[in-house]
Amino acid sequence: MAVSEKLKSLVARLPDPDGRGMLTENIDKDKIEGAVAEIAKGGRANVEGLVEMLGEPGTEENVKPHYALHCVANYVLIAKDEGARRQFAETLAEKLDGDLSTFNKGFLCQELQWAGRGEAVPALGKLLLDEALVEPASMALVAIRQGAAERFLAALPKAQGKCRLNILDGLAALADPKAAGPLREALKDPDREVRIAAAAGLAKLGHAGSVDLLIQAADCEPGWERIQQTRHAMVLAEKLAAAGKKTEAGKIYNHLRSTRTDASEKYIREAAEKALSAV
Repeated sequence: MAVSEKLKSLVARLPDPDGRGMLTENIDKDKIEGAVAEIAKGGRANVEGLVEMLGEPGTEENVKPHYALHCVANYVLIAKDEGARRQFAETLAEKLDGDLSTFNKGFLCQELQWAGRGEAVPALGKLLLDEALVEPASMALVAIRQGAAERFLAALPKAQGKCRLNILDGLAALADPKAAGPLREALKDPDREVRIAAAAGLAKLGHAGSVDLLIQAADCEPGWERIQQTRHAMVLAEKLAAAGKKTEAGKIYNHLRSTRTDASEKYIREAAEKALSAV
């Protein structure tokens, strides 16, 4: 699309980047706020224009439109203009399916993490199998929450490597009960980090049906995974105890107290003993 001359002139009123690409030159708060307000009033056309103006990362031509988009995101939120916010988010979500660079699509995900709601979820969900964009897309979905778990769960069966790990981290952060089954299955994954992420999710869910699985996961060989899985087992026990499920919590504490006999794990044994007395 052709960028209007008016939009170009408004963007030109924003601060100039210095030699490091930082916006430290010609700072005038009133001038900046006035320009941003005018850009925001232009609605979808101006948001599309700003996206069109984005350059390659690190280039001087990228700095001002990049800054302007972030300012518009803040403006619609501060103004509490739900119509403008939704239009802004819908426009960015549509652009995620375009021919922008990976860097700039990642930037749009960051802005949707800030200003997006349910309207952005379908477009973000499509990026969950893209290794280059799964991380910013996952972060945005977790921040939005509404409808995010369904997108993670739909993508999980097809996900591998980095994508699978980010999806499981997202499900763990959301603590959605529907994720319990897939998280339990992921405890068998050959990837250590995937197993750790799955245990973290089950612990955060406080899933009583996973007590034996997390005990088993925590009894792996000494090293990083054992440390992490033991921590998640303790978190699960804390959640269960807080929910009044003292028998299930006690099973974890008793196990850790009796099995952590090495001097290097004395702190675990002591923590389990203390928690057990409280239960």
